[in-house]
Amino acid sequence: MKKYRVVYLLVVTSVFFTGLWGGAKIAPLLLAVLAVLPLFSGMVFYLSLGGFSVSLKGEQSINAGQACSLSLILYYPVFRPAGYTRIRLFCENHVLGTTKEKEYLLEPGRKKHQEYRVSLDTEICGSRTVRLQKVVCYDILGLFSKKKALEEEFTYTVYPYEAQIYVSLERNVEREQNGDIYDGKKSGTDVSEVFGLREYREGDPLQSIHWKLSGKTRQLIVREFGRPVNYHTLVIVSPALIYGEEEVTEEIAGAVFDFGASLSRALMSQDIPHFIGYLSGNAVCCTPIDNPDSYQEMLLKMMTCPIQKNGDNTLLSFLNQQLFRQYTKIVYVAGEINEDMIQNLSRVSDMTVLQVVKGNSGYLTGEGGCRIIRISIESMRSKEHVIPV
Repeated sequence: MKKYRVVYLLVVTSVFFTGLWGGAKIAPLLLAVLAVLPLFSGMVFYLSLGGFSVSLKGEQSINAGQACSLSLILYYPVFRPAGYTRIRLFCENHVLGTTKEKEYLLEPGRKKHQEYRVSLDTEICGSRTVRLQKVVCYDILGLFSKKKALEEEFTYTVYPYEAQIYVSLERNVEREQNGDIYDGKKSGTDVSEVFGLREYREGDPLQSIHWKLSGKTRQLIVREFGRPVNYHTLVIVSPALIYGEEEVTEEIAGAVFDFGASLSRALMSQDIPHFIGYLSGNAVCCTPIDNPDSYQEMLLKMMTCPIQKNGDNTLLSFLNQQLFRQYTKIVYVAGEINEDMIQNLSRVSDMTVLQVVKGNSGYLTGEGGCRIIRISIESMRSKEHVIPV
């Protein structure tokens, strides 16, 4: 606005000196018009802003990557001023805990009810709130402005992108069995499967003694039997901007959501009941997924739950809660991995790690037979992924 006032002052000054030394007869008339015009423009401008208001409208749910726009609707009870309107919007992502702001200069319209459309950010999933906190209106000459303290907000949810995933079954997990699946990493009481051999300890049942081997070694040897379990599959989704001391981008954090949710949807479409685990507060929340309703309910909860400050906290809480005792297969989805915690968990559970990375995809084998699959963020939305479970 300052530059418009300077320009207007220069115009008035040039007309004045043109009439003073140039002898232009029209100069006094132009000076009179230039003197009255700001007064008229200012009066009309301030009258038009009486009862002025702004509302925000748009779609309240959208999938990541889809185009979406927000409608800015300006209401003028009297008439629309002929100048520009400057609006500042603040967008807060409740999941990532980030805030972005952007200014828009709206061109003048002719209607008392004027609608403008601005594009919304939908590349990264999460619940968002758009807040309007600053509106500045200008008259047609740009000489006058008025700030309007208008508090208006709009909330919408961007759901994870649905990547194309097919789950390759390495074990029959479509149906839960009643105690006839053998867990090779945990001992139990299934006499049909031998987990291991060890020396006799006081309190061991006599039927567990391996008499033939005890006779050969001349000391009591007992058999540890397998642990009968139901086959429970758990997908742990661990989005964060920091893992240990490693930082990742918002794009990778959002892609962790995308791939974890897409994997859950793929399991459900292949009729594989499973659980989704994510850190809520200080505890890992495990939600059963066995139909579209439970899947949608899980997504809604995840899209309003702030991510943890450090992604390693998910596995740390999972280990501290000893939740690994309840699940047979664990799929861990993250942007970075803590090798020590992965190794500890892979010793007691059948585990697969899906790491979202920038660069090339690939398959690695960690210690203890843990499979690590790297998923390229560049190819996540452009190709189908086959995930062995």
